[in-house]
Amino acid sequence: MNLANFITSIRLVLVPFIVLALVYGRDWLAFAFLAVALISDLIDGFVARKMNQITDLGQVLDPLADKSLFLALFGYFAWVGRIPIIAFFLLLLPYFALMLGGGVMYQYEGKVVKANVWGKTSSAVLALGLIFVYFRLPFSLYLIYLGIAGSFLSALVYFRIGIRNQTSRTERGG
Repeated sequence: MNLANFITSIRLVLVPFIVLALVYGRDWLAFAFLAVALISDLIDGFVARKMNQITDLGQVLDPLADKSLFLALFGYFAWVGRIPIIAFFLLLLPYFALMLGGGVMYQYEGKVVKANVWGKTSSAVLALGLIFVYFRLPFSLYLIYLGIAGSFLSALVYFRIGIRNQTSRTERGG
């Protein structure tokens, strides 16, 4: 496992600790873990690009870690009533579609779908929205719903790419 994938793995491992810290009222510990997770998201991508460590595993682990983190926090904040439960389910839809579509594409194409600008932007907005929710700042739900809209847009972009790939494969006779 290379350094970039190791950093991503740390983010994935931190998810249950963040939620447990929140459940047990250790808010600052949860925030410290969350800060490490969010910073690691920036670092792993930088390391992967600069050290030429971009791998299929990393391209699967990174979005898995992001989606796990966001869904766990959305689930927790919905459970305690800090965001509407519908926000959790609205985020679940494009995430499920992205993961399912990515798996299908890997199965048939043998390649991992790369992140698009909409996915990266929606992740940044969702992270900011969750920080706003955590600190009970105004406009947190606007950021949350804007990030969810970005996730839907990202899923549509991937869907379009998948359709285009399928069409070109059919035209080639494959």
